[in-house]
Amino acid sequence: MLGKLLKYEFKATGRVFLPMFGALLIISVINRLFSNLNFKIPSIIGKIISIILIVGIFALTLIITIQRFSKNLLGSEGYLMFTLPVRSDSLIWSKLITATVWNIVSMIVVLTAITIMALSDISIKFIFKSISEVLRFLNIRGGDIPLLGLETVIAIVLSLFAFILMLYACLALSMLVNKRRGLCAFAVFVIINVISQIITSLAATTGVLRGLYEYVAGLPIPRMFHAIFVIVFIIELIECVIFYVLTRFMLTRKLNLE
Repeated sequence: MLGKLLKYEFKATGRVFLPMFGALLIISVINRLFSNLNFKIPSIIGKIISIILIVGIFALTLIITIQRFSKNLLGSEGYLMFTLPVRSDSLIWSKLITATVWNIVSMIVVLTAITIMALSDISIKFIFKSISEVLRFLNIRGGDIPLLGLETVIAIVLSLFAFILMLYACLALSMLVNKRRGLCAFAVFVIINVISQIITSLAATTGVLRGLYEYVAGLPIPRMFHAIFVIVFIIELIECVIFYVLTRFMLTRKLNLE
């Protein structure tokens, strides 16, 4: 059933994202052509349009991430969704996976567009050469490079999971009130971030993080990066579990649809 829910989610959201992605890439190619032909005014206009589209894509990604969960599960559509023969876990995962994929695709499309507009073949070679020199300077080579790449991807995915689940938890907690749920969800979001900052500060002042920092800082650079990623993984996984359990609890025990 999760597969059917994912298919439905991608179909519903793809009709919004795909035209914007296509428009940005087309504008980027045209803008690159104008730059090569030294058409200054059209090139400037193209860059302005590209910037607007880039900002619009990121804003739209956040809005749809919130809207698909809020309206589809917590609003009037929720009366239909929760009558389906599926568990709350499947509903949450369908929203989470879809939102994560679109966030990643948005970043890839934006980076591709920027690359098309800003780089030439020569500058790309220069960038790869510079990266190679930095890795050599840091003594990162061989099997460490693909491993660090994999760890970076995992860290990005876990970070997106944690952020999106935090949004879902805030929206779910807003069901505790009957009016101005959007304002309540925003207030919960602020409170969660304040509490997170307080916990981090307390951990730093009590020496918990200080001792860990000193240990990691004393490691060779490749091992230091691996250790940092492990710490990030643990923190993000803890956040994911907390926000997921909270969201699931609200949907199964405290459901209060608008």
